[in-house]
Amino acid sequence: MALVALAEMGASPDRLQKFFDMWERKYALTAPPVDTIVSRHEWSRQLGNAAAFGASRVCFLDWIAEAGSVPVIAAVLKEVPFAPATQAFHALIRLAYGIQAAHPGEIASGLAALISSHLHIDAHFDESRMAESVEAGIDHVVRAMGNDGVPGNSITSRLRTVANDVRFRQAILAPPAAVPLLDDLARATIHAYWRSPDFTVLHTVTATHAARILLAQLPDTAAAQLLPSLWIALCAAYATVRRPSNVETDSPDVTVSWSDVCRMAVASNDDHVIKMAYTCLCEDRRQPSPFYLASAARLVFRSTKT
Repeated sequence: MALVALAEMGASPDRLQKFFDMWERKYALTAPPVDTIVSRHEWSRQLGNAAAFGASRVCFLDWIAEAGSVPVIAAVLKEVPFAPATQAFHALIRLAYGIQAAHPGEIASGLAALISSHLHIDAHFDESRMAESVEAGIDHVVRAMGNDGVPGNSITSRLRTVANDVRFRQAILAPPAAVPLLDDLARATIHAYWRSPDFTVLHTVTATHAARILLAQLPDTAAAQLLPSLWIALCAAYATVRRPSNVETDSPDVTVSWSDVCRMAVASNDDHVIKMAYTCLCEDRRQPSPFYLASAARLVFRSTKT
């Protein structure tokens, strides 16, 4: 994922190789052998079976080689509940980067992660209880969870806690219907990140961009059917975050350029910094907002000081 983002921001082949070498040396794990077979007709039985990642990946990779990536993606998302919160949104993000790079192996890995680590937030909303805006809907669930914070030592564990909390289930509202939901989610998430640069909130920005890439592969009707699951997952993510007491409320006023930000992001070894800067660049190109450049600039400047 970081390699794609680095390349798109202008990293040289030498820089890409150095980042790959660093990542392999510090973080890479040896893939366990795949000693089971998951057939094309039984992959959905592996839902939530983390041990089946490798075999599921092989299944999807073979299927993609025969049918192409888009039919396989569409078939998988039609068969099982869409679970964008899986692996703290990383499965969705990995799938999106695989799509962007047209890399069958990464597409298969993203699909396998969505299935084997499946985190579907099984909450429902009443269509008659509709949020006035994306921000209002998110704020409603955040307030319902109180100010004490959600226990858990990871984003995923906190998401599971919220998903099982009756307060969240009762507070979730239907998303506003009279707006382009994905565009409004993108705007709301970057505004939220500017106000409070929380690590979980960062993932809602990158996940919304990833969802845009994924849903663009599908017919409009199929994409529309998946949006409610994205809405619920993002609301759950915000419900895990303690309401900040001190937030950045001033309008962005930055003097750097995107070329400055990209140069600094390319020099970073932090994959979250790299992917967030690239996400902001892409979303700003699509729907310009000073919050994207300001948020990316703040992040890359802070990362150079740590």
